[in-house]
Amino acid sequence: MSAVITRRLRKLWYAARRRQSRYVDKPKRLTVSKTQWMGGALSPVVLMIDDLTNAWHNSSGGDTWEHGGDWGGGLDHPRGAVAFLEKNLLQDYPEARITFFVVAGQISAYTRHQPFSYAAPLDASEQSAHFFGMLHRDPRFELAYHGFNHGTTGVRTDAFLQEWRGFDSNDDAIAQTKAGLGIFRRTTGAIPRGGKYGGWDYNEFADNSIAECGFEWWCRDWTPRDVTGRIDDGYYEPQFFGTHPVLALPSTVHGHFWDARQINVLLERRQIISIEEHIAPVRPDGMIQTPNIVDDIDELRRLYGYLRSKNVWHANCSDIAAYETVRQQTLVHDVTINGFCLLYSGRLQRPTLTLRIDCSTLCAPGAPRIAVITPNGQELDSEAYSFDQRTYRHLITLPVMNGVYGVRPCA
Repeated sequence: MSAVITRRLRKLWYAARRRQSRYVDKPKRLTVSKTQWMGGALSPVVLMIDDLTNAWHNSSGGDTWEHGGDWGGGLDHPRGAVAFLEKNLLQDYPEARITFFVVAGQISAYTRHQPFSYAAPLDASEQSAHFFGMLHRDPRFELAYHGFNHGTTGVRTDAFLQEWRGFDSNDDAIAQTKAGLGIFRRTTGAIPRGGKYGGWDYNEFADNSIAECGFEWWCRDWTPRDVTGRIDDGYYEPQFFGTHPVLALPSTVHGHFWDARQINVLLERRQIISIEEHIAPVRPDGMIQTPNIVDDIDELRRLYGYLRSKNVWHANCSDIAAYETVRQQTLVHDVTINGFCLLYSGRLQRPTLTLRIDCSTLCAPGAPRIAVITPNGQELDSEAYSFDQRTYRHLITLPVMNGVYGVRPCA
């Protein structure tokens, strides 16, 4: 009996001793892990605005657009759609990053007897090419692909055939997409890295055409975040598709019908906060396009105000897709007391990743920080680090290279 009591007392003593931090064994090597998102943020945030194009409409037949009738053809006019966004959102929330989904050619009307007041390709004039090229170069914005013409006009609105639903073959889908990309190149000097299916509608030829045209990412489905738990979390995660893997990004938040519970679930799960909107409410067929930035501007301001207190990363779709792709395609291996190795199997140029490195094996009160040396012998600049000088679990955003990274302590 005394032996049993002795063993139990020894066990209790050992457990109590282990709970005292001064008795915790010092690690014998670094611990290196990939963060879910850039800089250790809980979630990335992007405002996705559909149907920006060189068009506008006035239902009463005027020589300029009515309120809410500019789809981008108003260019940089003070009453244009982009100026509205600047004045009513970006002026107060400059951290916002926007991916515009752009129709490259002349956008199709929904019905044959109700055309747009004005519609033309992006490069129809020197002024329009300059405007859309200027948006492309603005670091707050990204121009993504939303089709050559958005679809085929119908006798009635419900007969409108969305672009990627109407292709009869893979070759047709590729040919029309490449024609639209040619307009993009002439207008901006570049090819968009991603895009979205018009109306979230597509057929069996669509996915392969997206992969064959070289896109890195794509939005395929409308996936507003459910908060009841009835839908598996995997539904809201990025997934690869296509013969040449393309990353599918989910669209998780309706710009008007969002609520704090939905945002908090996305933050808790570290999922993408991708806010769905359209550039204009006014359509030539008399229907209201929803959601849209004009009707929803107060809700968008409220949403960005709510996000101000959260640990989020404001980024465009290409930034988000690049980080997710690099994170999935980078292997951390051979971690030692003073270094680690990375192996990258992807095809993106200049990949970047944020790592969390537990350096308690190296750091001490006199040298609480670290320096990281890349495989090519370069020491990272100071802006690459976010130091935790209490636990020595530092965040480092670094260029991904194949090879050995050295780590040393410093004051």
